[in-house]
This record gives sequence, C-alpha cells and structure tokens, in this order.
Amino acid sequence: MLEKSEYKVDSLPDLDESESLHLYDKEGILLLKSSGKWLHPLFEVETYLKSRNLTGEELILHDKIAGRAAAALIVRLGFLNCKIDLISQPALDLFNKYKVNCRYGNLVEKIDCRTENLITEEMDLHSIYLMIRKRAGYAMGLSLEIQNLWTGYGSHDVLRGLDLTVEAGEHLVITGDNGTGKSTLLKTLIGVQPVISGKILLDGTDLKRNSGPSPIGYVNQGRPDSSFPTTAGEIVSLGLIGTRISRTEQKNRIEIAMKRTGCHHLKNRDVNTLSGGENQRVALARCLCQQARLILLDEPTSYLDRDSKEDFLEILNQVIASTSPTVLMVSHDHQWIEKLGWAVRELKDGVLC
Repeated sequence: MLEKSEYKVDSLPDLDESESLHLYDKEGILLLKSSGKWLHPLFEVETYLKSRNLTGEELILHDKIAGRAAAALIVRLGFLNCKIDLISQPALDLFNKYKVNCRYGNLVEKIDCRTENLITEEMDLHSIYLMIRKRAGYAMGLSLEIQNLWTGYGSHDVLRGLDLTVEAGEHLVITGDNGTGKSTLLKTLIGVQPVISGKILLDGTDLKRNSGPSPIGYVNQGRPDSSFPTTAGEIVSLGLIGTRISRTEQKNRIEIAMKRTGCHHLKNRDVNTLSGGENQRVALARCLCQQARLILLDEPTSYLDRDSKEDFLEILNQVIASTSPTVLMVSHDHQWIEKLGWAVRELKDGVLC
C-alpha cells in the first residue's frame, strides 16, 4: 500500500455546485461522480466497489459534507484518504480514531439532521451502518418472524409452538443440546421439513407466498456427498437458480462471490476432494452469488479444525460486512459462539428460552 503522502488528496479539484461526491484512484484520476443527496452517493460508491471487488484502501474520496454517519460508512468502506468540504467534529474524531487521512475545509460542532441525532455513543460501526442502510432503503437483510411453529417426525413433535423474531440485519445464534430441533428449525425455514402449523414471515410476508428466487441461503454442517463429479463452481452457480440475468452477469456473480470468499482457485475442483473448510467457503460463495438476504448456518464449524474455524470466521465476517444479511446460526460450539459476540437463544423442549 502507498504511503499517505503519495496520495494526491490536496490537489483534488473542487466539486461543482451540483455535485456531492467524487471518487478517484491513487493517481487522481476520476472514477465516479455523484450528484445524489444525503448518504446516497456513498452507497453508490459501495455498489461501485463491490461490482469491481475493490475496497477504498487505495482510492481517494472527495465528499461535500460528512457527519458521523457518513464518516462511519467511509471508514467501513476501507478509505484511508479523503477530502471533506464540511465536516463535523464527531466525524473528524471517528476519522482520527481509525487513522483516516482527512483534508477538510470547514469544521462544525455537529450536523443537525435526524440521522445524526439517532446515533448514540454505544453504537459501533456495524450498528450505524445497519441503521443508515435501513433509513436509506438499502437494508439487505430480511426480518424473520416465526409464530407458533409446530413440526416433527411422525407422531413426535420436535418444535412445539416456537416463536422467534429476528430484525433485519440482526445476527443470532441458537444453541441447545443434541436432538432438541436446532437443525430441524433451519430445515423448516428452507422448506425441507414441512410445517404442521404456525407461520413463517419474511419481512412480514408469508414464506409460502415467495414465488421468485429464494432469498434464503443455507450452509450445512457436513461435507457434500455426491455420487457424480461436481465442481465448486457448479455448486456456487446453484445460487443463480430462478434468476433472470444474462450469462455475462451470471459469470460475473460467480467470479466475484468466489473471489470474496477465497475459493476462486477451487472453481474447477470436485467438491468431494475439498477439505471441510474449503467446502464451507464454497457454501458461503453460493450464498453471496444468490444474494441471500437471510443466511442460515447449521453447525458450520462441526468438521473444522482450529485454524479452519478461524478462517471461516474471517470469511463470514467479510460476507456480513459486504452484504449485511440477517444471519441465523445453530451451534453448540460454545467457544466459537463466544468469539462471535452475537445474541444467543437456547432451544429447549421445542421452544426458545
């Protein structure tokens, strides 16, 4: 990475009156400009970076106004060099905390707007990001509501009137003893296990009414068991089922998903020859390719050694950071759960405690 002094931040031209943001490469060449309002230009930058598998680390951002919300998004996108015409003190403090090289024009105590007033000192970058995405109408994750869910096998009821609410973008771990129905719950959500009674709502809509591509991604606990050769690339391409996009776009989505999860080099490998950790990367790539808005993880570390668990956690955090899905995981790996720092619920006697 280049030293900060090598970036041409000071020599950037002024924004036109109608413009609100410019994005430059490290040589000062204009890549993107926006005339959008509020935080929308920064989300345009996010889309630009994702489409090219880039981060802001070696780019330069010139924004007209930045409060704490904008600063949080700029930091989250990885920018280390920026120019801000009007900046608030909380935004500047955030840049200093994360060692962002910021050249600014005018400094004000605060920017008076509703979004800034909603940010509290307790909120971390991810919490701020989820809040502003939702306010901007860009919330990726789906809310999940389960009402009085009953299901089982034969005469044996496994889930007995289970209720659960998960907000859009929230991450939740469900733990419990073996045989309590953790995996059964996830299989019910993906339609493998039939519902006896009760409702499952995604963003307030009954799951049964979904007629398009599934918004639910699933990562299971085991290695694939295929009686015929199946490549990792073919597994990832399953995330495109039901989509109506060109072959070029299909190829791009597969390529980007596999690169982001570090499994692109496995594209032509038979999945039956991959390690547990490699297969989990491929499964996450399928979720990315699918653009899943709710990701279900069924004991994802069961067959992983210590190093593979660490790798999987890093990749999982990158996926969450890039798409902000809602994530529901079942696990009894308490050490790993503690590392995640997510909210935890226990499944016992067919209901959540």
